Amino acid sequence: MMNMTELNPASENIADDHTNCEADLSVEKGSVDQQLLTKEETEKTSFTNDQKRILCVALMAYTLSFAGVTLPAPFLPVLDEKHNISSDITGWILGIFSLVQLIMFPVFGKFISRIGVRRTILFGQITCGIFLIAFGLLEYLPVPDPTDKSIDVTYLVLAIVLRILQALGASAFATAAMTLLTSAFPDDTVVMLGYGEVAIGLGLTIGPALGSLLYKLGGFMTVFGGIGGLILLIFVISFFILPADNYDKKEDQKANWTLKEILTHPNVLLSVILIIFIGMSCNMNNPILEPELRDKFGLSQVYSSLVFLVFPVFYLITAPFAFSFRKRCQVFDILYCMVIDFLLGAVAFTLMGPSPLFPGLQRPLWLMIVAIAIQAVFAESGIIFTLELAFIPMDRESKRMKEMNTATQALISGIWLTTFAFGQYISPVISGALAVKLSYGWTTTSYAAMCLAVAVTVLLVKVSRIVSTLMRSSWQHKDAECEVLLH
Repeated sequence: MMNMTELNPASENIADDHTNCEADLSVEKGSVDQQLLTKEETEKTSFTNDQKRILCVALMAYTLSFAGVTLPAPFLPVLDEKHNISSDITGWILGIFSLVQLIMFPVFGKFISRIGVRRTILFGQITCGIFLIAFGLLEYLPVPDPTDKSIDVTYLVLAIVLRILQALGASAFATAAMTLLTSAFPDDTVVMLGYGEVAIGLGLTIGPALGSLLYKLGGFMTVFGGIGGLILLIFVISFFILPADNYDKKEDQKANWTLKEILTHPNVLLSVILIIFIGMSCNMNNPILEPELRDKFGLSQVYSSLVFLVFPVFYLITAPFAFSFRKRCQVFDILYCMVIDFLLGAVAFTLMGPSPLFPGLQRPLWLMIVAIAIQAVFAESGIIFTLELAFIPMDRESKRMKEMNTATQALISGIWLTTFAFGQYISPVISGALAVKLSYGWTTTSYAAMCLAVAVTVLLVKVSRIVSTLMRSSWQHKDAECEVLLH
């Protein structure tokens, strides 16, 4: 008996043609899908002209806002000593900048959607620039007689008032910059905030770097006049390139999250607590590093300024790597990242002192520089991790998940910046007082202990969440078994 193929030899060819046709269609469909995917990715990553201008202005605002924090650190202790100002009071003068930010960040965060982002940035830039230049005029105040050891009250009051006014302007355009990034790039919020962190590191670098150059060229006034003039130049540029407040829609005038919802969410609450300690770690060296370098290593102001550059340079370098790590390794829990980060901070402060708890530990200048670099890596990584906790606080499966409008983003920006500024404010005061009462080594040891305590606390929080999840899963499994038995 003949088989079917023999009976109909054309059937095999028809089947083969049908199979080849399906394969061609599949390949063509896959090619079309790939082209559509590539087109979609290209459209997603391309920005409009307004978005490009917003990104440019926001990054400049970040850079200049945080440049003012570190700008006086290498030179102010020298001028303060001429006016009989001790290092602990210098800590207050430096810290007042962050205190004002602490007060004003939530104020601007609350009202920025009504005032307008553009107007807030321009106001902040011109205010900060003018009073930064005025701060440089302190150099021309008469110096007290060497035999008079009392504090120069006039100098002290003027220094504090001018720092307050600088911080007022910096607070305005820092809050507006964060609001710009989160509202104009809703699909790339963490990416944009990562760029913002790079700009912050650049600002911290610009302060001491340009300050060192200008101080060598012309002294105290040249430093603050030069940086203040640069901010006023950026004000002019911003005036022409910053678009109108297109992102302040009416539905965004009122936050769609209440303050209670924000502060009671576990991740947001943890973020604002942790950023206090990160802020403290960033600013602890400002009032005490220059005297330590001068007394222990005999460094001049110029060389001390180069050591001050170590922190912002490594801060700047770390930002893109830390952001890239979080983008590629989302599986790795953010709380584990925080634990490792604070342990790294504890190591940095232990080596920096060096800690008197380890009498055999020596501290040549190179080791101190390495410790400061590790401190910068710890601080920048911690900032990015806490930003992720604050702005993407809800799990996708959470019933409490809902989008943030512009007013909510501004409110969270104000809260996050406020707690960060609080840490930056109290840190120079604490470190200055500890250095006067104890020593530089015991001061850094105190910060190492703080980092270790925070790392243990975060680990306990993570363990408690794991236990809670396991218990909830066990209860759900038992409930399912009961339902099966009942049916």
